[in-house]
Amino acid sequence: MELVYDDKSHRDLIFQMYQDIFKDPEKFAEYYFDVIYPKNQVLMAWDGVWLQGMIHLNPYRMKISDKEFDAHYIVAVATRKEMRRKGVMRKMLCRVLNDMAERGEPFTYLIPADKAYYEPFDFVFVMDWAETEITGEAGAVTGSPEQFQGDDMQEVLRFLNRQIRSYDIYTVIDQDYIQQAAREAKSQDGDLMVFREHGEITGVFAYGKEKDTVYIRLGFGTDEKRFLEMISRTFPDNKIEISAGCLKQGKKVPKIMFRITSLEALCRCLKSRKKTEFILTVTDPVIGKNNGTFLFSASKDGTEIRPSSKKAVGELSIGDFSKAVFGYGGEEVLERHPCLRELIPLDAVYITEEV
Repeated sequence: MELVYDDKSHRDLIFQMYQDIFKDPEKFAEYYFDVIYPKNQVLMAWDGVWLQGMIHLNPYRMKISDKEFDAHYIVAVATRKEMRRKGVMRKMLCRVLNDMAERGEPFTYLIPADKAYYEPFDFVFVMDWAETEITGEAGAVTGSPEQFQGDDMQEVLRFLNRQIRSYDIYTVIDQDYIQQAAREAKSQDGDLMVFREHGEITGVFAYGKEKDTVYIRLGFGTDEKRFLEMISRTFPDNKIEISAGCLKQGKKVPKIMFRITSLEALCRCLKSRKKTEFILTVTDPVIGKNNGTFLFSASKDGTEIRPSSKKAVGELSIGDFSKAVFGYGGEEVLERHPCLRELIPLDAVYITEEV
């Protein structure tokens, strides 16, 4: 068996495996393979005749601090039932992680079906989604939601980018992103909606529907109470499930996991409260470039690392380093490695894509 990247000549085989395992609604699956598949990468576990496993790497442009990078969202990790527990997924994950490292991508990310699959590979949670459920109610509301139209593009982009610019890490929202979000919503019997009051945009959200349930994502409003009221009035008598977006209320659900792929690239985005240097040993059993003893030189402009032969003040895994710098469950790591406290954590993460 060999691991090879699809050259886009295996669409039918990949589509069949995708549907055999994930059983997505046909309309969404067709959208995914018409819009996402042509621009993504698919690593295949291939025996020359049969597709035995696959990993999809979906490309996004990410803003990290004041820099932009290409990153890949890992989805559709799958192996044939008869090939499970034979190390196929491990081999595929190790391959794609090292390939992303070679390209200098700071991290990759995913939404785990089961975190236990990914924690051994040093994936760590970095973001909760606030999930809430409301019931739609009929009633009057100032203004009205309208389907997104092409003429709305620049105004919608300005509105959404104002909403997300306070985050440390987020998906870059540009024209392609908006067009894709609209097509994805339509594939789920929904749409991308724009809400105006007194001629100004005060809310944008994408939704999908399944029977009597409406699912909201990419939801941003200038006022949370008014935003919820507007959504409720738009879908009377429906159960409405809202996740991510601008909401602060609701149940916090661990959702997004990161895995650092290029320690050097990620560190360039890490700024410090004051100029400082320290030596740490970082262990990474998967990506050799991240494994070693490094001198960290940090300042308000970023952090440079280079190999060091001097004695380190401590040793930690790439996963624990991630917990510290992404500020999610990292307090114990910071207690053991106080030198990392000078680094300003990238703890405000906004990622709402879900497949």
